[in-house]
Amino acid sequence: MIAATLGVATMLMTACSDRASDAVDDVTFTASDGSSASVADFSGLPLVVNMWATNCVPCVKEMPAFDQVANEIADTIQIIGVNVFDTPEDAAAFAADLGVGYPQFTDPDGALSSALLVTGLPATGFFDARGNLLEVHQGAFTADELRAAIAEYFPIEPTGATT
Repeated sequence: MIAATLGVATMLMTACSDRASDAVDDVTFTASDGSSASVADFSGLPLVVNMWATNCVPCVKEMPAFDQVANEIADTIQIIGVNVFDTPEDAAAFAADLGVGYPQFTDPDGALSSALLVTGLPATGFFDARGNLLEVHQGAFTADELRAAIAEYFPIEPTGATT
């Protein structure tokens, strides 16, 4: 009985993950200069997308950790922030006031949040270098937890390349 339940749960999670991955392909989000971007625009490097809001205390608390890790891995993995409630200008100004330097975007119509099946904030999506969604983590990260998740999702091969 337990094995059957686990099997059904695994199939549901896989189906949801596949739907989320397919749904993300066409979703755009907005930069503070008004330009649009998508996950596909970041292909070539693994991508970490942190969904946040200015009124979300755990989101704001984790942003310096994301900034620290983003600076450590800048040449191998891209980290971006996507604000879900504010204007692009307000989100960028808020991040700048916190001293956060990684690129910031907004999700003006909630399409990215919906595509990633985000149920609460903060949430973080991990995409491989081809833009395939690997996982969406619900909840805040410390810098060490983020490093561990990145090591899990983007292991370094002996040649120095990431998978």
